[in-house]
Amino acid sequence: MSPSRRIVAVSYFFPPFPTVGGHRWSAIASYLREMGHDVTVITSRKMGDDGQPNVVRTGDLATSAPMRALLGRPALTVPGAPEPPAPAALTRIVVPDSHLVSWVPWAMAALRRIGKVDCVVTSSPVESTHLLPLALGPRRPAWIADFRDGWRFEPLNADWPTALQRRLDARLEARVARTAEVTTGATPPIVDDLRNRLGARAYWVPNAFDPALAAMLPEPPRLPRPAVVHTGQLSGPRGRDPRPLLAALRRTDVHLVLAGSLVTGDMQLLEQAGIADKVTHLGLLDRPEVLALQRAADALLLMTGTDGHSSEATGKIFEYLASDRPIVALAQDNEAARIVRATGTGLVVAGDDVDAIAGALRRVADGTIDASYAPRGLGDFTYPGPAERLAELVEQAIARHAGGRAAPR
Repeated sequence: MSPSRRIVAVSYFFPPFPTVGGHRWSAIASYLREMGHDVTVITSRKMGDDGQPNVVRTGDLATSAPMRALLGRPALTVPGAPEPPAPAALTRIVVPDSHLVSWVPWAMAALRRIGKVDCVVTSSPVESTHLLPLALGPRRPAWIADFRDGWRFEPLNADWPTALQRRLDARLEARVARTAEVTTGATPPIVDDLRNRLGARAYWVPNAFDPALAAMLPEPPRLPRPAVVHTGQLSGPRGRDPRPLLAALRRTDVHLVLAGSLVTGDMQLLEQAGIADKVTHLGLLDRPEVLALQRAADALLLMTGTDGHSSEATGKIFEYLASDRPIVALAQDNEAARIVRATGTGLVVAGDDVDAIAGALRRVADGTIDASYAPRGLGDFTYPGPAERLAELVEQAIARHAGGRAAPR
């Protein structure tokens, strides 16, 4: 049994803000505490406050009403509520991201106030979070740099506009990856990139579902049958486009049930598709309601991009895996497709192939999708498994740090 360790995790995104990255560290911290470790999380006050203990919610210029008014940003309401895209003056100047100015100084002050710890874990995005241990200098503790998405590998954002910014961004990425005693990636492609391109000591710690969330769920709403449920936005990054899905729905008897916010473009696409009688939009639901809805579906719809990003695995896939319902994954050559195939939890078709999508939906309608549903290997994507991996890596990081192998390679 490993000794009790004092650990600080720094993650800009955290509950109640509804993102998979935030839920990742909420769950890992909880299970590490169950193992006997002392875990404190540093996050931004912008994420809201759900009263979790041992969470330090710091200042953030993004929460300043005068600053938001000056920049033409709407007032903050509910954590996770959609906001218009930030102006380029905020996002396209400071490397590696604007949070280096708006949040990192407060996070650094909070980290210093905590005092002596055995290990600090920094989690991105946002990438500037990883600069905190570097700023602590030679007296920093052991360090794990956790990459929920790639930094310069398959990034969500466009590359920097100038060569100087790109060089600085690349140098910072390499410095972080090679200086941290351990790096972790949420998907195998991220891990492979950290190892092969940057020479990092990288390990896979996947996102996962916390079974504690399913202890008490409400009754789901009555659904039209057959019902395919999709939770979250339809459109999205990396070429995620709902138009092939909507065209396929016109050819089937399947009803699409949506839970979550719809951007204006999605609403327009639904209206133009002429399938109002086949679509039910339930709006924003709280997480227990979403989980209950998923378990009531005939099948669950997973949509990913078509831009060939191998590391893409949307956050909802881990809830889907735990729902005991088959998945129709519109995915190709990415981590989401690999997970669904490897776990035997559904069908995978290309997201831009209308015929293939219609065929998969017909298998939902006639019930034959259940024949392909043979779940296996779900332990990798269910807590406490990933938290146990992280605990082992904390010990490795501490041992390497004590051995003097903390210098950049």
